Amino acid sequence: MFGYVRVYKDELKVKEYELFRAYYCGLCKTLKKDYCFAARMGLSYDLTFLSILFSSVSDYEDKAKAEICIANPIKKKPVISSSSYMEYAACANVILTYFKILDDFSDNHSIKSALAYPFILAAKRKARKKQPELYKKISQSMKRLSVLEKSKCNEPDKLSNEFGFITQSIFSYGPIVCDKTRRILGQIGYHIGRFIYLLDACDDYDKDKKNCSFNVLLQNGLSITKEEVLDSLEFTLSEISSAYNLLEIKKNKPILDNIIYLGLMDSLNKVRNPIHCKKETKNNERPL
Repeated sequence: MFGYVRVYKDELKVKEYELFRAYYCGLCKTLKKDYCFAARMGLSYDLTFLSILFSSVSDYEDKAKAEICIANPIKKKPVISSSSYMEYAACANVILTYFKILDDFSDNHSIKSALAYPFILAAKRKARKKQPELYKKISQSMKRLSVLEKSKCNEPDKLSNEFGFITQSIFSYGPIVCDKTRRILGQIGYHIGRFIYLLDACDDYDKDKKNCSFNVLLQNGLSITKEEVLDSLEFTLSEISSAYNLLEIKKNKPILDNIIYLGLMDSLNKVRNPIHCKKETKNNERPL
């Protein structure tokens, strides 16, 4: 959905990066298999992380096979086969994509969103049928979030908390049996949601100002600056890592460690210093 929960490629071994890509491709294939080709338009690194995380706290052994796809029609690449964890991540991806399209159209009357809506609608209906409670939770939180935004709320914590409840629900409703693990996953999801919402507000600050779109950091009476919000997100990252450390990770730990300790901070730094990071990426010639 937002793409902030991703690996820091420079610090991953080649085989680990290829495994991450195999999960990403697996989620893409699952979206097509369970829904439709158009469902891939919302393919997300954030939900790829979710499928890896769920699989890594379970005893399930993921299977990979070499396949071709529309992005690589000639050379076969490893793809993680669909599983209950991948199917759940795909379901959550579709639901979030649906609400993102609605939100974009409501905010900007986006032609792109209007054209995408009919294609995602059928997929949304399937996802809602598969996970009715998850859909209900997300729908309720999205409505509350929409009310806050339309009222020009100038409290970043209130808005980010509401989005945190959305991601908390997604991380909690997955196919994980252990109640303790589900609670920890819920905490990780909540703090990741807050991180995503506030980082996105900072990232879109100039664009929203130019387009006169809602952004909590542009509201009158705001008691905190954009720079202070970015600084506060370092504490949010510590909350994520503290919850993550409580999990029993059974596989893929190097990839998850990379995302939690390096990837999220890299996303924060790219928003904090966009010009510097663009130059650095260009010099390294290793974009994700």
